Amino acid sequence: MRIICVGTLDKFSRFFLKLRKELNLEINAKVYVYSLHLSGFLYTFIRLKFSCWITVKSWFKVILNKKKYLQIIKKSSVYKSVHFKKLITYHSNLDTSISKQNLLLQAIAYIDIIELLILKKTPDLIILIGDSKLSIEVFKVLAKKHLIQTYFLEQGPFNTTIFDNKGVNANASIREFELTNNKISGLFQEKNIFNFIKRPKTIKYRRSPIYRGLDFVLSILFRKSYLYPPDLKFTDTFPKLALTKKLKLDILKNDDKNIKTFLLILQIPMDVNMIYHSPFFKNHISIVKEIHQNLPENSRLVLREHPLYVGKYKKELYAYSKNFSVLIDNITSLKDSLNLADVIIVNNSTVGIEAIAIQKTVVVLGNCYYDNPKICIKYHQNDNLKLLLNKALNFNPNKDYINAFFNEFIFNYLVEGFITDKNLIAAKTISTKLKARLN
Repeated sequence: MRIICVGTLDKFSRFFLKLRKELNLEINAKVYVYSLHLSGFLYTFIRLKFSCWITVKSWFKVILNKKKYLQIIKKSSVYKSVHFKKLITYHSNLDTSISKQNLLLQAIAYIDIIELLILKKTPDLIILIGDSKLSIEVFKVLAKKHLIQTYFLEQGPFNTTIFDNKGVNANASIREFELTNNKISGLFQEKNIFNFIKRPKTIKYRRSPIYRGLDFVLSILFRKSYLYPPDLKFTDTFPKLALTKKLKLDILKNDDKNIKTFLLILQIPMDVNMIYHSPFFKNHISIVKEIHQNLPENSRLVLREHPLYVGKYKKELYAYSKNFSVLIDNITSLKDSLNLADVIIVNNSTVGIEAIAIQKTVVVLGNCYYDNPKICIKYHQNDNLKLLLNKALNFNPNKDYINAFFNEFIFNYLVEGFITDKNLIAAKTISTKLKARLN
């Protein structure tokens, strides 16, 4: 068995090496790890396993073949049957200062490199972390072209990993699952869902700060250099200073039962869910304003910041919250926040699926894998938001449909354990699945 694995950081390379070890307990598996960041490359390299820093390799290829590639860009938008101009959307939206021409040049280089390695290594399958970054997009397209089985991994809810053969986030195949009456009888029981989502948290792997530190230093030193690959020019996962002090406004202090609470879950601003899967809102301040201005009477809006982005959103959001008495609560536990709220509003956060699991009313503004209208309220372009939010106050989630959805989701799309856990039980489970599906 020959497997190409494509990840970003050291923690994912660690997972791939564990997967390789689990596969080799029964079969001889050749695992080739390709990484986007230096940390991912170094993790496998220093352990004397195959390792390729594919972003740098592609950019060196651009430097050597720039004249040829510029002619390709000028003459066509298709190269080796790949519509390469469509593949730079994520990065060009992530940071408008990145040269689109450089991204197009790199896309062509990726096509050359990945097409060649597929032909040389003839992999049985390809495993990708996520489905949006430029190199991942090229792998996905070329795998389909060469009829190579592909799987996508992403951290899932309830201490799990999403393992899917179509994509992650709004691209996941669970989104195509149809909830019908003949699928709800005799399935997953409510207490089993409760037991599943209440399992104790796993212990996370303690990464060496050296790996990610090298990524950070490299970015600081070379981000403005032409030698630095354009698809590494920007990332919002590096440390960012808070713009404001943490606001300690606890919703538990409000005892007025006549006031309805709408809890809006904020996400990391410029991630794939905002860029690719948010067709109606392009930033958080617009979401906050629209929700606040369309609240039903006798209602209040409470914001919950993403734990990695507390105090780091744009100043306009905090100014608006202060001027219009929109509470920001990061102190109450997520469990208590969900239970206290009358309605939970998400763009496409994983908190949405957690809220649905405990049968709370959820309004979904963007696109995500759980935006089935039979288990939540889905916002569409021409909807009247004020009417929609009023409707949410009287919405009763259908327990049978929720059970049916989770029956499908848990047993066919989720793998127990995170891909960043200390004990990588997900690697063992996935290796078992892969061996079964390839035999």
